[in-house]
Amino acid sequence: MPYEENEDALVVAVMRNDDVFFGNDRINPDQLTNKIKDRIVNRVDKRVYLRADARAKYKSVVEVVDNVRAAGVDDLGLITDQKKQTSAPGTPGGPPTAGGTE
Repeated sequence: MPYEENEDALVVAVMRNDDVFFGNDRINPDQLTNKIKDRIVNRVDKRVYLRADARAKYKSVVEVVDNVRAAGVDDLGLITDQKKQTSAPGTPGGPPTAGGTE
């Protein structure tokens, strides 16, 4: 089931300032393994999703992944954000326009 359709999905987020959230709760990364273990013990779907800010430190993201894996999670999904189109067609950085030169 895709993340968007799963209201009770377990989501861990790493922010640009390296704060870590489990759901809506800010958490110390060292506590993450036990918190996830507690939440997945009676679940059929033991999938956890990770959302990391593009400016988060690589080390922080790896630490979170390691802690999630240590909780016994084998199915780790990554949540990505789509880049927004900011340029008009035919302008540098925008999509190409159809046609050629006259």
